[in-house]
Formats: sequence, structure tokens, C-alpha cells
Amino acid sequence: MKTSSYVCVCVAVQMMGVFALASADEYIPKTPSPTRIVSMGLCTDQLLLMMVERERIASVTYSAAAKESSYMAAAVGDIPLNHTGIEEVISFNPDLVVGSTYASQDTARFLRELGYDVRLSNPPTTLEGVRQLILQFGEWTGSQQKAQQLVADMDARLQQIHAEYDARPQRTIMVYSPNGYTIGSNTLENEIFKEAGYRNLSAEMGVRGFQTISMEQLVAAQPDFLQIDNYIYNQNSLASSYINHPVLKDVVTEGKRLYIPTTLRDCAGPMVVDAIEYLASRR
Repeated sequence: MKTSSYVCVCVAVQMMGVFALASADEYIPKTPSPTRIVSMGLCTDQLLLMMVERERIASVTYSAAAKESSYMAAAVGDIPLNHTGIEEVISFNPDLVVGSTYASQDTARFLRELGYDVRLSNPPTTLEGVRQLILQFGEWTGSQQKAQQLVADMDARLQQIHAEYDARPQRTIMVYSPNGYTIGSNTLENEIFKEAGYRNLSAEMGVRGFQTISMEQLVAAQPDFLQIDNYIYNQNSLASSYINHPVLKDVVTEGKRLYIPTTLRDCAGPMVVDAIEYLASRR
């Protein structure tokens, strides 16, 4: 009986040891990190280039190398580029394919049917969503430590920005995009405005997401600043003809027009902190 009790105690102690070991990260069996990662979109291109070693990146898209739109263009180097075609992606024999949900759903579905591991990220609409996106991408790519560091660096920079600019008065802002589109609530842009110390008048008007507004509404709102897509500022474009309207020029002078670089606002990631600093410094 004593022997039986002794065995039971030993087994119990051993089991406790197993659970204790399992609770420590260094003892948890980990899935091998992918070594041939292919990206099918600019936003995942950039996260891949920020987090993953060159030798584990099989391919990124041609957009990643475009200096006018890619925050990480300088990091592309000799990495093979793709146009997101199914045959192209398969040719790299990837063990992980990453993209965004607004990318080609047909391509992702077909690749999955062929047995490829495809992960699609949802574009976040909040700064917390950006943090979670980075951490999730780190999990997918086996770059957890790098992801955690990126988030920590983001938060440290945000603290510095608030310390430097929070004393300045709050300002109002609206977005102008081609064909009269503006950006309201439930968007990452709106979160960026708030973090930078601005009131987004489009959101206060009831605009959710991306909607068109009339010139009359824009003029009546009288924003302190007007954010204009920098890639549309072309004197010969129809979009620029609205910007050069005499009435609007009187309401929002050139000095109150903000042209945030496309590289800082096309995708969610650490670069949104650069956009916040850009806006806060101009308040």
C-alpha cells in the first residue's frame, strides 16, 4: 500500500514537472519557422521586410520596390519580385504565402486548394489593431521577438510625440481625395488624426469609412487643415482642378494643406507613427 502511494506521488510530481516545463516558453515545442515566404501585397511586403531575415524571404511584389509607395523600398535589394500570379507564386515553392484580405481572394483560395499555407491579414482600423497585426504577423513568420520589439518601439515613439506636441492647441482637419472622397470614422486614418491632436470634421459630420462629400460641405466645414493625397497633386488632373477651385483656395490656403507621403499612409504598420509625427508637428 505504501509502495502504491509512493508511486502515485512520484507520478504526480513528474506530471507537475511536465506542466511546469510546458508553461515555460523555452520548453514548448515550436513549429519550425517558414523558410520560403512569398508575399502577395504591398502591406505584407513591408512587414516581411521589417521582420524577417533576407534568406527566408522567397519573393515580394513589384510594389515593394516602388519608392513612391513603399516604405521599405530600400530594403528590397536582390529579393525576387512577383506580380501575384498563381504560377509565379508556385514557382518559389513557398512554405508560407502572406497577403491581405483585400488582395486576390481567388488566388488565395486556389493556392489553399493546392495545399499551400496562405495567411491573409485584415486591415486594422485602430492603433491597437496595428499592434495586433504586427504581433500576428510575427507569429505567422516565426519572428515573434522582432514583432514585439517593433510594437515596443512604436509605443516609445508615441510617448515622445505626445510629450513634445500635446501642449499645442487641437486643430480640425478633413481629407480630400479624387472625386470628392473623404475619410470618416471607423478608419485607421481617423485614429491617426486623433492621436496627432486633430478633430476629423468628416467623422463629426457622420461620415463612416470612405464617402463622397460636396464642395459646399467642405467649404461650410472650414477645416483648419486639408489633407490631400500627394499623388493627385497634378495641375493637369481633374482631382487637382477641385483643389484649385477659387472658393476652396480662399477657405484652405496652401499653407494649411497637408500632403502626407503615400509611403506613410497606404499600409498599416510601424510607419503610421511617422504619419502621426508628421501631423502633430504641423499642428
